[in-house]
Amino acid sequence: MAPTQTRLRSLPHLRELDGVRGIAALLVFFHHICSASIQPEHWGPGVRWLQSFFLGGTVGVDIFFVLSGFLITSLLIGDCESPSYYRDFYWKRALRILPVYFACLLGILLFIPGSRGYVLLAALFIANFANVFHIEPAGPFWSLAVEEQFYLIWPTLVRRRSVHQLRNWAIGIIGTVILLRVIAAGFGHHNYHITPMLCDELAAGALLACGFERRQRENLKSSAHDPLFIAALVIGLLLFFLSNLPPISQQLAIAATIYQTATMLLCAAAIGLIISHTESKLLGFLRSRVLTFFGLISYAFYMVHTYVMQVYDRMRPLTAGDTPAYATRLVIVLAITIVVCLLSRYLIELPAQSLRKRVLKPRLVETSEPAAARQNHTLIPRESQPAD
Repeated sequence: MAPTQTRLRSLPHLRELDGVRGIAALLVFFHHICSASIQPEHWGPGVRWLQSFFLGGTVGVDIFFVLSGFLITSLLIGDCESPSYYRDFYWKRALRILPVYFACLLGILLFIPGSRGYVLLAALFIANFANVFHIEPAGPFWSLAVEEQFYLIWPTLVRRRSVHQLRNWAIGIIGTVILLRVIAAGFGHHNYHITPMLCDELAAGALLACGFERRQRENLKSSAHDPLFIAALVIGLLLFFLSNLPPISQQLAIAATIYQTATMLLCAAAIGLIISHTESKLLGFLRSRVLTFFGLISYAFYMVHTYVMQVYDRMRPLTAGDTPAYATRLVIVLAITIVVCLLSRYLIELPAQSLRKRVLKPRLVETSEPAAARQNHTLIPRESQPAD
């Protein structure tokens, strides 16, 4: 029978992950505005409580890493037989990441004195080595550098390995990174901006993608991996509490190592459970309009909110103990950030995304399946869900 052309099957749009992305962006925002930029001893109990509560808001970055590993790996697995595999992947990454990325870099270069060194590192996607070069960090570009360094190698592994082998590679990366953190802690170091010390979260997301692909391919129950996720949650919680015990918490490098591993396990397990129970009523809040809206603008939101806060603080310096001014600052910075993100979406991001149809090749593969069998496939548009 002559081969017939049909579209590659794609990752379905898991709406809950939009909400998870929105939560991650909001956690990072509130960490910066309520915690990192406030000296708690100068404020009343309400502000001190917010400062303490959002101290751990950096977990939003860890959530982004796990989500990215899952979504990118899922899309790569679906594309691995494509003749334009590398070309399409890097074009999609470029059109998704670079327009906002370089717009922010231009703003830093123009308005932040002495930022040339950092801008150069960020332009080369090595901003996560700023401390190594004794350059003052000036934004969130370090996390994008970690991702892009990982994705220089990972697509080739996906292309050349079976899903089973890929799963073993992901497990190996997770174990190796944890070991590197333990070794570094023995020397008193805990720089988790360096890719080899942090890419276990991207690998954990990739591991979830391998499990999701197997579940779909073998028609396994959606809850097939729940025991593993629950076990990871329990271990993650135990490690989290262990990192906060006084004898350990006083040894910063060791506590940081345990905490980072706990964070990876908790984020991966939570996202794994969400993926397993998509469309569940219990997860309805993740499909809410508010969270999915912030998920939609999460990339620009993550990139620009600290700069909006810095501009506001220069124009209206915050007086310690002035609670009404504190509340006003929070509301105004959030509102301006949302407006900037909407402008970014309609003036930069969507126009860039529209170029996909010009640079990406049609997603077609050969198959000799009977027509009746092909009709049973659920074909979902490839761009129904952003990669990250």
